Amino acid sequence: MCELKDFERLELDNSHRVTLEGELELWHRAYLPIGKTVLDLGAGCGETAQFYLNHGAEKVISIEADSECYDKLCSNFANDNRVIPILAHLDSIKCDIEGGERGMVIETHFPFKLIKLDELMPNVVLWRIKEDWGNIVNKAARKTKVWWSSKK
Repeated sequence: MCELKDFERLELDNSHRVTLEGELELWHRAYLPIGKTVLDLGAGCGETAQFYLNHGAEKVISIEADSECYDKLCSNFANDNRVIPILAHLDSIKCDIEGGERGMVIETHFPFKLIKLDELMPNVVLWRIKEDWGNIVNKAARKTKVWWSSKK
């Protein structure tokens, strides 16, 4: 398993360094084992690409929308043809790769729920990820109310 020192050569902005430090253990639990080719959407400066390479990926297709992060991504892997950086903003993602989507890990940085849009066939369903703060906000409000009541 890789450690933080394995990422020292990467030029990362502070937010990506903090994310790496906070999420590396989670990545080891959720993103292993990996396949030979990885599609990294929201690649940042390349910290996840480096993680995948450290764990045996042969190729990482890294898509990043932020131009400053993309520049660092390109710089970090300028001499490594295993990483293919692409500057692009994605509005929609379609995933139908003959079973490759089974066991897929989706990382979000917000609470969400899946909304069923349509069922094309019994085993072909279209879903939309919808940001959903409702449960978290309601739970926090209830806990705050209970805490506040205990202080009276």
